[in-house]
Amino acid sequence: MIPLYVKNGVAYVWNAEDWLTLRTKTRMSGALIGTVPSFPRQNDFQGLPLALTSVESALLVEIGICELHIAKNLNDSPGEEEKRNIEISEQKILEEQNEAFRKKKTEQLSQKIDIILAGKKQKLLQKGLSDVHLDKETLLQEEINKFPSLTVSQALVHLPTEHSRELVTETVSIDCLQPSVMDREGSIRYNIFKDLWLKGHYITSGSKFGCDYLLYPGDPVRFHATYMVRCVYDTLAPFRPTNLVAFGRLSVAVNKLAILAFCNSFGKIEYQTLQWHDNIN
Repeated sequence: MIPLYVKNGVAYVWNAEDWLTLRTKTRMSGALIGTVPSFPRQNDFQGLPLALTSVESALLVEIGICELHIAKNLNDSPGEEEKRNIEISEQKILEEQNEAFRKKKTEQLSQKIDIILAGKKQKLLQKGLSDVHLDKETLLQEEINKFPSLTVSQALVHLPTEHSRELVTETVSIDCLQPSVMDREGSIRYNIFKDLWLKGHYITSGSKFGCDYLLYPGDPVRFHATYMVRCVYDTLAPFRPTNLVAFGRLSVAVNKLAILAFCNSFGKIEYQTLQWHDNIN
């Protein structure tokens, strides 16, 4: 099973292969919240970890694909031995990169050594020195000796996709997820999500559009959402007409269909679509 590590009620995926499996096999999008190592100072594109919503996490546990874990020693300060191991590892990485750097520069220099040799001979001739012998191998070694060593600030930094420490984990239930999927509203929200997922939709959070869920016909990277879903928790409670108008008009403005999802008196999920007269074909 794929482990989901829970922190403050949110389940995270730290392994890149696990993220790809969830994305391609289960249509779970979640939200990448980490920094992209090669492009850190921006927030248009994010990297691991993947944060899953409580409904996504609960469904993955129910269908037997994932397990929820709490890492007890995740925030423990490293001991002296662990600090030494980290320093040794960093020094080894720096030495390996220095070796790779020198090897690559040597290969590039070897390809151009004849041009360098000809240039040096030309300079000597211009100074009136014609009987000086230049050895190619000696010249190559002199140029290699000029290579600077990489410093720590210049070295590439390895960002692991798994915690380097051996974690002490405890399996937990979906009760620890926040917002809860166990209370009345959380249960309705979860059942609606599950029903939509079983119908084959890709689903993401709809918070940016004032709803609970956005539904996509395919992967959200490739498609725009076609439906905005708002969960109705009490079908007998009165509502303000202006709220209904605002939801419907917003859906028209962003070119989506507004859907009210609710659980009927028989426990079955039903859907009601709002369509403005200008939006009806």
